[in-house]
Amino acid sequence: MIGAIKIKDGLFIGDSFAAKDLEFVVANKVTKIINCSGRQVQNQWTNIGVQYLTFHWLDEENQVLFDPMDKTTNEIFAFVEEAMTEYDSVLIHSVRGQSRASCVIATYLMRKYRWSLLKTLEFLNSRRPDLEIRATFIKQLSEYESRLKKRSIGPKTSKWDEIADENKFLESDELMLRNTFLNA
Repeated sequence: MIGAIKIKDGLFIGDSFAAKDLEFVVANKVTKIINCSGRQVQNQWTNIGVQYLTFHWLDEENQVLFDPMDKTTNEIFAFVEEAMTEYDSVLIHSVRGQSRASCVIATYLMRKYRWSLLKTLEFLNSRRPDLEIRATFIKQLSEYESRLKKRSIGPKTSKWDEIADENKFLESDELMLRNTFLNA
């Protein structure tokens, strides 16, 4: 059990312990939780106003996380963005926080910052070095990256020394994440 790990301001990855840690939820102003293991970990804090987006996924080879029409990834993105615009925090958790939750955070980061899958996984690994993402989930993330490209919102950068658009200043949030990674 590790608890919660900060990915960036307002965004945390966690395990089942973090999902049950009221002190963490209150101290970090967590108002939204994405439960990636709804069959194994119950939603704890609806009675204090925490909103949940619950997926009943299992950490198994045949589990489909992200549908080809991107209904799930769009829902995840909107859920996290709503919290970010309100300056609240989001906890994304699964049982151990190493596979399903990591994939959910990856979809958010890939779309938000237009990072490649490789760049996203490098960043996540710098924040949570013990990732254990299933190969079938990596394949689903790769397919998601392809769908983002087709929609013209795919990766603009794949390396840490690249800037998304040389004529524009990086969004301050992305610049902070870039510096966090490079200084880690």
